[in-house]
Amino acid sequence: MSHDTEDRLTTALQGFRSDPSYSPQIDEILARGKQMSRRRIAWRATAGGTFAAAAVTAVALAGGGTGVPSPSPNLAAPGSSVTAEQPPVVRLVGHLTTLTQTEGDATLISRNQVFTDGKKVDDWDLYADNGDYFFATTRAGLPARVKNGRSQMDKADEAGRKRAVAAARLAAKGDLNEARKRMARAYHTGDNPVPIESPGAVKPLSEEGKIKKKVSGAKGVPVNRTDNWVWNTSMDALRDGAGDPAVRAGVLRLLDQMPEIAIEEGTLDGRKVLTLTAGAPAVDSPESVVVDAETGMPVKYTNTFVTVTYTVSRVTLADVAAAKF
Repeated sequence: MSHDTEDRLTTALQGFRSDPSYSPQIDEILARGKQMSRRRIAWRATAGGTFAAAAVTAVALAGGGTGVPSPSPNLAAPGSSVTAEQPPVVRLVGHLTTLTQTEGDATLISRNQVFTDGKKVDDWDLYADNGDYFFATTRAGLPARVKNGRSQMDKADEAGRKRAVAAARLAAKGDLNEARKRMARAYHTGDNPVPIESPGAVKPLSEEGKIKKKVSGAKGVPVNRTDNWVWNTSMDALRDGAGDPAVRAGVLRLLDQMPEIAIEEGTLDGRKVLTLTAGAPAVDSPESVVVDAETGMPVKYTNTFVTVTYTVSRVTLADVAAAKF
């Protein structure tokens, strides 16, 4: 699918219109547009457009350095022994690579979203292991969705998300360079693919770039486009594949490869967690994800306008359809 924000949101609206049983939350969709415009860097030099009444404009940013990334020397390899002296992510990855997927054939996620304007939205997502996706604004609304048997994700987005999850699984097996490339390009299907740059690398603006920056008034924040897409697409993979320890391990290995991601140990609601905070050149404003320090499960995601709290569990589609979950 296109990486252009307007195209992605237009597809989302078309999907909503084709399903008369679903009433879209326009404010939430507009917020999604703002999120994409901030989180996603357009794959072409400049892009712009409007979505509904809101303008979605791509900001021209400086490009990153080039070259094939080299794995960080402290990354845990699959099956590596875990010791107390290792960094927390290395210990967690080493543990996750010894686990098998828990019982069930789908992952149920409750999303509690609190926006900086005070709005609160609760949603329920059901990611089947076969790639199907079901959504409801209430837990009680999911059984009817599953009985209907039709995935609610558009085909292009579904294909991209499957590739993102597959890239995470590949990273868990150790081939970080190839996994990084696949994660960065998971949603790309056309010409001019996302460039593959070394983790954390940036290069100064060219003279032409300086002129464009001056004319456009853009901030010109240095950016590594590979890191940007790996970070954002990894957030999708971590959510969509949350029920698979290999996916969680792979995402952590990919993120630990990027020097601009700070990792901090702490506690949240009485449990040990790791907070991974991304900064430049991956993103132009700080974003963070909190994972359980013992399971790697996503707990919370925060950017400049929303905080999302996740509750993750494994279920079976049959139980959901029968409202026994």
